[in-house]
Amino acid sequence: SGQEDYDRLRPLSYQNTNVVLICYDVMNPTSYDNVAAKWYPEVNHFCRGVPLVLIGCKTDLRKDKEQLRKLRASKQEPITYNQGEAACQQINAEVYLECSAKCRENIENVFKEATTIALNAMKKAKRQKKQTVCSVL
Repeated sequence: SGQEDYDRLRPLSYQNTNVVLICYDVMNPTSYDNVAAKWYPEVNHFCRGVPLVLIGCKTDLRKDKEQLRKLRASKQEPITYNQGEAACQQINAEVYLECSAKCRENIENVFKEATTIALNAMKKAKRQKKQTVCSVL
């Protein structure tokens, strides 16, 4: 029931955004589906033109036998790296990365990439602003 409150408040946090990280759980197909169905449309609406980074999270669970058993019991499979790459292309994200916070795998790289992309976007915006010419006729 509180989810609706977040849906109304979340857009307030998008102002002056330099990069957006869209994250999903590689062991949760619904989470993956929400990238294209929910998060990309919302971010594209409120942050048009802001670079996106797609992150597949909890990659350590792909090797967890109990998690795999539960997923397969509901006739589902973990999201593959290739599926993540496909979603990256579908939403026009700059890059697709995977990580495991639990195992501390690729976390630093996620933040380095996001920072680099944000800084490059800011430099590009600054250059474009300088090139704007005001003409009075």
